[in-house]
Amino acid sequence: SSGINAEYGNKERAENSREGLADQLDELERELQLLLADISNGDTLAQNAQAGIDEASQTVQGNEEQVSRLKKDYDNLDSLITEKEEAIDDQRAETDEAARKSEAVENAINEKLADVGVLTEKYVTQQSELVDLNRELDELEATLD
Repeated sequence: SSGINAEYGNKERAENSREGLADQLDELERELQLLLADISNGDTLAQNAQAGIDEASQTVQGNEEQVSRLKKDYDNLDSLITEKEEAIDDQRAETDEAARKSEAVENAINEKLADVGVLTEKYVTQQSELVDLNRELDELEATLD
């Protein structure tokens, strides 16, 4: 009878242990599900982070391209300004040259006018001398007659 009791006790302990194992397995499976959910969440976070990094990289690349375009525009504007300044300098030089030529022409005209003035004076003087000579000649002729 005590052998049966002992055997019955062992059987009961074994069944209790088996039930405990099932509970432990269920608990382990729940923990495994939680771990898998955490891993999945971590994956999602990593994917979102990568998407953010990709977007930031595209933004940086876009900004670099914009800066490059602005630099090119600035260089173009700079060379256009330089061209305009050179054109203005050329026009100034041409204007100075034209003014110099105009002054030379004006001086030449003034010289010619002075020459005309001198010649006119000589002409008037010679006319006057001629009139005087004609008068003297008339007087001489009158005395000879």
